[in-house]
Amino acid sequence: MIDIKHISKTFKRSTKEYTALVDISLKINEGDYISVSGPSGSGKSTLLNVIGGLIRPDAGEVIYKGESIYDQSGRFLNLYRKRDVGFMFQQFHLMPYLTVVENIGLSCYELSHANAINDYLEKCFLVDIKDKYPSDLSVGEKQRAAFIRAIISNPELLLADEPTGNLDPQNSEIIMALIEEFHKKGGTVVLVSHDTAATKYSNLKIEIEQGSIHIPTH
Repeated sequence: MIDIKHISKTFKRSTKEYTALVDISLKINEGDYISVSGPSGSGKSTLLNVIGGLIRPDAGEVIYKGESIYDQSGRFLNLYRKRDVGFMFQQFHLMPYLTVVENIGLSCYELSHANAINDYLEKCFLVDIKDKYPSDLSVGEKQRAAFIRAIISNPELLLADEPTGNLDPQNSEIIMALIEEFHKKGGTVVLVSHDTAATKYSNLKIEIEQGSIHIPTH
């Protein structure tokens, strides 16, 4: 499905350089559930952003269904991000001036997606607040809204960056159950998390340290 080949990425901060990823290679097969762990600053979020078409690597390729995504046009990348990939961010990234329904609607590009919004609102216990703005929501409500926005267009790949990082145990369980349901329906998941409970569903566990990848043998 996705073949990551020799990805490296360095950021410049003032006069200093910070190496986020070092020669990372990884295959993501259709239906995988991959959990990524590692210390803060190890490159986990950068890896997700590179896979998702948000950060262009300095070297290497991200090949999706035979196409090297960063060798394609801007239109190709936009469609890839909108149609094929769903994002869940730790800070939610909900538009503050849009209601819950309007935020979710940003990810709909077919009528069938829009028609499914109410079903997801019911499943995620958000029907009563669908017309509220992000500033009126609890942390758990924001993350559930962000989850619906991420999967409403039926993407093939869900990239989740610390989706339970700001949540209490009850809301964490709700979010992880929703992600597992997406996976059971055939979706592919790459999940970054420090929470060992959040990684229990994964079939492949990966660790990143100082920008390098490691697959534990235990």
